[in-house]
Amino acid sequence: MQLTNGAITKSATPPPPAVLAKQLAAQELEGVDLETFDLSAFVISAMVKDKSLKVMANDPGTQEVQKFLAQSEELFKLGEKFEFEVVERGHQALYELLASIYGLALRIEESAQKDKILAAIRTELKDKHDIKIQANSTPIAAMVRFVVRTDKANASRYAKVLSVAREENLSVVDLPAYITRRGGVSQTQETESVALAKKTGDKSTKERTELIREFFSLMGVTSKLDFEFEGDVIVHNAEKEADSQLSSFCVFVAHHVNGDKYKMISANDLGKSWEDNLVKYLGKGMPNNLYLLEKGIRNYKRRLSLDTSQPESLRKELERQLTVPMKYRQTDVIEMDITSDTSD
Repeated sequence: MQLTNGAITKSATPPPPAVLAKQLAAQELEGVDLETFDLSAFVISAMVKDKSLKVMANDPGTQEVQKFLAQSEELFKLGEKFEFEVVERGHQALYELLASIYGLALRIEESAQKDKILAAIRTELKDKHDIKIQANSTPIAAMVRFVVRTDKANASRYAKVLSVAREENLSVVDLPAYITRRGGVSQTQETESVALAKKTGDKSTKERTELIREFFSLMGVTSKLDFEFEGDVIVHNAEKEADSQLSSFCVFVAHHVNGDKYKMISANDLGKSWEDNLVKYLGKGMPNNLYLLEKGIRNYKRRLSLDTSQPESLRKELERQLTVPMKYRQTDVIEMDITSDTSD
């Protein structure tokens, strides 16, 4: 469980460890009854709130609880201060240092005396610091090792970052912002085009996202929980969305007051592109196998088509959809992206 704005909620099931991801993707069909497979189990459990623990205003222990919460809040503020003053500034200082190394390495690369400069660097490292580098080391690799002498592993990672920058033809000035945008040193170990290509078959593919979207849309249409909202809906990203890319959902942001009481902050139409990210996140625990996903949706449609509490027109439409052959075959397996970098 986790404490969020005073409400005790059950956390969604975390994704499996990266080392097991590929194996699990291939084994998802094992032991699954495809005729009764229920996708709703992947979302309902994460939506249930544990109401067993409530702090009442007249509880004798309330003041003690509030005292600890206040102290916890102070620690949180200290943590934020540390994150900004030490961690973020430390990262920025590192990126600026890497930019300086990068700039000098580029100058060596363009120098007519490149070979002599590199030979001098190798000699200096070997004679004075007992560090050996290969004779065919690039100016980038040589300069990184010359500056980062005490940590060979970090030197290797930094050299990789600067080699990526060289491949991307980045300027020295743009390097710190580039590393920041990519997510840090550990995420900048290959060019963006290569990183994007590796994600072609991961769990955030367009096909998988659309299946999860269809399932959530179906849950919305048939939900028995409804309410009226008279406020304005804020439309985001409208200028970037085509008419064919309309969003499917409205995202409500509310403040938890206490118990079952909430106060509405805003209603948001995120636009399809941002909504896709939300759909993928909410469905992160669902199967990666497209056949299994589609089968779960069809089972849900079949169950709804037999539910007499649903509108007759909806039931007939679902029956019609069930006559259409399945799009994905049982052999279609979409593997998770199991690349990970534990260093940084």
